Amino acid sequence: MNCLLVVNTLSGNASKVREDELIKKYAPEDSVTVKYIRDPADTYSVENVNKLIVCGGDGTLNHALNLCRDKEMDIVYLPFGTFNETADGRRNKKEKQLAMLGRIQGTDFAYVAAAGSFTGIGQAPSVKSKRRYKIFAYFSKVLSSYKVHRIEATIASDKLNETGVYTLLMLSNARRCFGFRFNKLYRDNSDEIQLIAIKAPKKDNLFGRIKMFFPFFRVFFLGFSKEKIGKTIKFISLKNATLTLPNPTPFCVDGEYKDLSGELTIGKFPHKAHVRIVKE
Repeated sequence: MNCLLVVNTLSGNASKVREDELIKKYAPEDSVTVKYIRDPADTYSVENVNKLIVCGGDGTLNHALNLCRDKEMDIVYLPFGTFNETADGRRNKKEKQLAMLGRIQGTDFAYVAAAGSFTGIGQAPSVKSKRRYKIFAYFSKVLSSYKVHRIEATIASDKLNETGVYTLLMLSNARRCFGFRFNKLYRDNSDEIQLIAIKAPKKDNLFGRIKMFFPFFRVFFLGFSKEKIGKTIKFISLKNATLTLPNPTPFCVDGEYKDLSGELTIGKFPHKAHVRIVKE
């Protein structure tokens, strides 16, 4: 069996990767090639690959999942990132299966696709600061990310149809995001994804930011155990929906940047690969 071991040297805990030990443990009888990611633009081919071992963070896994979407193969993901939201946002087991992925306009994601307030934090810290300060490198960016966004959008589904202006639009496929274990509606490998939408205050000024604090506190610090369709907060489970964005909007997709606009189809779909998340 041909196995490719991918090590993202840019991830926060890449220094802890021990290639020989991982090969011995997860591919002892395979023909193994090692690929090192040394630049954000680096990619690789999975042609003639039967097994993929991925060492890195959430973005590293996201790239692998989209690269292997149509291949029936084994993927072993070992989280060596800083936050590791995909691994930590599921049931507290050493090994987990990842069968159902979120999808937004043809891009699969393991745990989140979000736009608006605080969502740019994932791309803000440098590689050097992540290696040195770990999760604190992200916390240092919170204040600079505390601002009102005004995202025009139309949400259309069997549960919600509305057009509005939002400071946060989030699709959640895990219990946890931004370090908060808030999504009480999430179920491992369910066919439903959670939509969180927070309406935007009228202005990005001191009053607007104070007003914005309360719905964010309600969502991320307290969470919801059942669906919520209120004036300011929407927190619902969906099998599929359409999100229409008239303007290009930067999204955080599993920690990676992606510009999206137009009529976007969203939902959850099974992945062809057999994906194992293993915490060493």
